[in-house]
Amino acid sequence: MEEKKMDGIPPYRMNQIVKTASVITEQLVNGRHLFQPTYHECEICIELVAEAIRKSKNEYRRK
Repeated sequence: MEEKKMDGIPPYRMNQIVKTASVITEQLVNGRHLFQPTYHECEICIELVAEAIRKSKNEYRRK
């Protein structure tokens, strides 16, 4: 049997990514940690998450 190589993100994995994004959004907008954030504050939070991901990616590649 021939194995097929899938390009892109499989549906299950995409579902998990969307669920994670929805949890982050829900905590940011409706969470108890930041009461009634402005759009600018939301952007700051998302940029901090993106920066943490970039730093983690770079640390992982060094090993």
